[in-house]
Amino acid sequence: MTVISNPRTHLVERAAAALGTPAGFASPVASPPLPHAAPPQAIPQVSAPVTAPGTPAASPPIGLEMLARAGLADTVEQRSRLLEEVMLVQHQILRTVQDTPPSATRNPRLILVTSALPGEGKSFSALNIAAGIARASGRPALLADLDGKRGSLTELLGCDTSPGVRGLAASPATPPAPLVLPTAISGLSFLPYGVPVPGAPAVPSGAAIATALLRLAAAMPDRLIVLDTPPCLSTSEASLLAPVVGQVVMVIQAERAQRGEVEAALDMLETCPALQLLLNRLQMASSDTFASQDYGAYGSTDAQRR
Repeated sequence: MTVISNPRTHLVERAAAALGTPAGFASPVASPPLPHAAPPQAIPQVSAPVTAPGTPAASPPIGLEMLARAGLADTVEQRSRLLEEVMLVQHQILRTVQDTPPSATRNPRLILVTSALPGEGKSFSALNIAAGIARASGRPALLADLDGKRGSLTELLGCDTSPGVRGLAASPATPPAPLVLPTAISGLSFLPYGVPVPGAPAVPSGAAIATALLRLAAAMPDRLIVLDTPPCLSTSEASLLAPVVGQVVMVIQAERAQRGEVEAALDMLETCPALQLLLNRLQMASSDTFASQDYGAYGSTDAQRR
């Protein structure tokens, strides 16, 4: 993943030049279709959710099998190609968080993940980025579903009955912490899209969501918040949220998205200071990817193998 900031000829042209191919984009990170559920394994210790005094008992954590069904990469393998690529992406994101100065209207810990079109892998990417940050960086991560369509992370993780983002946007007086759900991965929590709120719009306005997200970030100053946002060319949410987030990760499916579509989507996000392109499902020669050379697990010596 490469940060390409303004001024620019055009982000797509500079990204193509970085990769060195006419149709290429920067950040060649390839992800397979949703992986199969991981085999039964011990569930890591779950961090206690942050709750206000007097709130009801915490919900059971979202289990590993649910996370795997939603697209979480297999955590059993220590060195898979996908996990290595996710690690590179998360390191770039963390550097951008550190380098982005906060302001009254922008929080660098808000990380917007979107795409130009539906089906390019943004939810898959958002889930694995958030989980990777929680597992490897030592910083807690919160994954928020701002999409809510059929087949969204909220549905796949079985959180259809929670208040979530819609409850937070509809009621400025609602404390954010009790709406956040724990998961079986220590340090990773989830904020679902939420059920409709009586008397409130079925789809919250972009301004209401932006205000709610800034309030959420202020209430949880230790969290990096990864936002799974609708595609840019389908709804206006990503464009309206770009002014308040610290960075945008644009997921592009290789050999599918057209140049004009990507340019139009990027133009809608220019109010964010850091736009990054994540090329998904790129077919590469085996010698150009991780796992092209045999490398054993940590501490795998001849004596141990015997």
